[in-house]
Amino acid sequence: MDVVECSSLGEIRKNIDSIDMEIVSLLVRRGKFVQQAAKFKSDYSSIEDKKRVNEIIDKVTRYSRELNFDPTVIEKIYSFLIEIYIQFEKKTFLNP
Repeated sequence: MDVVECSSLGEIRKNIDSIDMEIVSLLVRRGKFVQQAAKFKSDYSSIEDKKRVNEIIDKVTRYSRELNFDPTVIEKIYSFLIEIYIQFEKKTFLNP
């Protein structure tokens, strides 16, 4: 993962804006898989799978450590992200 050394705040913001576009694209892609997952759930209560949530959090925090980044930041982001996707999946389940 290459992070270029920037020479101005404007350059930093330009890089962040570019990354944000990639992130949005990936979040949409992830969301489309979440919508598909709702089709495979037998009932509403099966949508929120705490074991799976913990597995994801463990996996992404381990990966952040491998990339030499603060795992607490990633844990907080993913905890929020997963909660939002769970709500999205519930909505999808109720309104196929």
